[in-house]
Amino acid sequence: MRRDIAKIERLLDSLRIKEKDKESRKIYAEVFDERTLKTLYRISSKGFIQALGGVVSTGKEANVFYADGIVDGEERHIAVKIYRIETTEFYRMDEYLFGDKRFDMRKISRKDLIFTWVEKEFRNLERAFDAGVNVPEPYYHLKNVLLMEFLGEDELPYPSLFDLRKDLKDLMNVPELYERILENLKLLYQEARLVHADLSEYNIMVKYDEPYFIDMGQSVLRDHPRAQEYLERDVRNIIKFFSKYGIRENPDMVLKEIRGD
Repeated sequence: MRRDIAKIERLLDSLRIKEKDKESRKIYAEVFDERTLKTLYRISSKGFIQALGGVVSTGKEANVFYADGIVDGEERHIAVKIYRIETTEFYRMDEYLFGDKRFDMRKISRKDLIFTWVEKEFRNLERAFDAGVNVPEPYYHLKNVLLMEFLGEDELPYPSLFDLRKDLKDLMNVPELYERILENLKLLYQEARLVHADLSEYNIMVKYDEPYFIDMGQSVLRDHPRAQEYLERDVRNIIKFFSKYGIRENPDMVLKEIRGD
């Protein structure tokens, strides 16, 4: 899609952006296409976004921004996750979307695939949050934009397990953290009836010694054809990470505990 720079500049002016300097505006203009800016403007006009802040994280499929906002009449710190429409590797989404009975995947366009993925992540977060799993609280979604609770302070995100890997033993009780992760995996499977399907040290954030699961777009229902394969992979990833800290577990026994066999 050809970029109309003047139109993008006008849309940027219509948003309440915290960083007003020239360099920050350049970053926004480069990251946001016209369609995304229009979506953000619609969300902002509904009152959710009061002021859009800086970049929290960047990735191949999505960028996450900080925002000050209002949800249900209360001030909230919000993570604004924006999926790229033009450059996302769609083939990676297929295996997690097809086989999910919640969505009709017949004759779906590339653009609609992204929108469905965002809706899927929102609904997965809702199910997990309502079941008591430690995940960001989902607030709203529209097209390729997802709003959820910002896990961090002073516009800085809490660290991931990967970020903490070198100092983990010095910072917290590792066996307790491991057990809390398993407890959340069990809740996710038994109460939310979901499998994360991409769990690792990269998408577990740590807030005051509590683990939080993030990046739930690929998560599948328990009756998905590959759910058990994904669950086994999640468990093996966690066991592999914590084995570096002296924790030795049998994956089959952990799987039985999580499934309640």
